[in-house]
Amino acid sequence: MTAATSIILAGVGGKGVITVTNVLSQGLVALGYDVKVSEVHGMSQRGGSVHAQVRFGDKIYSPLIEMGTADYIVGFDQIEALRWGSFLKQEGRMLVNLAELNEDTYKGKYEDNFSRYKHVTYVEGTAIAKETGNVRNENFVMLGALLQALGFEFDVWKSTMEKYIKKQYQEDSILSLLRGMREQRVAREKETVYEL
Repeated sequence: MTAATSIILAGVGGKGVITVTNVLSQGLVALGYDVKVSEVHGMSQRGGSVHAQVRFGDKIYSPLIEMGTADYIVGFDQIEALRWGSFLKQEGRMLVNLAELNEDTYKGKYEDNFSRYKHVTYVEGTAIAKETGNVRNENFVMLGALLQALGFEFDVWKSTMEKYIKKQYQEDSILSLLRGMREQRVAREKETVYEL
């Protein structure tokens, strides 16, 4: 078991934030962790901001993550990653999908704003999802990158995906998750070799 790990998943409606949150939390429960989840998705139907907070560990008393305490922020797009950046702890890691940006709702210039964070990994989530057969699976590419960053193996997540994803979407979804895990593994290897 582990001390509490805090994760924010942030995106917009229609990008699969809630689906990934459900798979992540159910998989963590299957592994024996105490898990608490808080979701905000009132605007999800209209493409508005959607986020979920997931905390897991030996014993979790609250699902809420305070500013400056998140271990991971998973941005399903760049703008939403920046919106939640103030919640990342100093040594925390940000995983950001390099999806094509829609209308900028982030106040201020986003260019170079990622430079203020120590550990940022960019994931070609949308491009990878297209390669695996379904561009909508960029959410599972991002989940795969997160699972790899957390140090989890694929085995448990395969059974969780099979349980919570409709049968007709399972193959592409699992392939996208595996590709996300591989992308994160390569990114970590580069950091180790080049001391990035």
